[in-house]
Amino acid sequence: MSDDKVLKREWTTAEGWRGTRAGMWAWLLQRAAALVLIVTLVLHLRNPFLRWVQAVLLAFVLLHGLLGVRAILLDLGLSVRWQKALFALALIISAALFWALWYWRWY
Repeated sequence: MSDDKVLKREWTTAEGWRGTRAGMWAWLLQRAAALVLIVTLVLHLRNPFLRWVQAVLLAFVLLHGLLGVRAILLDLGLSVRWQKALFALALIISAALFWALWYWRWY
């Protein structure tokens, strides 16, 4: 196997991240959301009445779930041209749903 086809980048500099496409950012954000969910779930199980833990849990469940729907749509054959739009739509819908649900729940 040739090393010419292996992507090599410097992860610790801004230059290394330049040119990273929306699909990669969506993938990274979904994985980070999964890690945050694991930690938040443990905190939630220890004290389910902490308001900030509930907010973080709701926000990251919505984000992780909608990015998952985006991945499923792409896996089912939606054109890769929709990559950026689906990523932005997942972020916007996550934020809107969070605001609507949180506002309805507490006010």
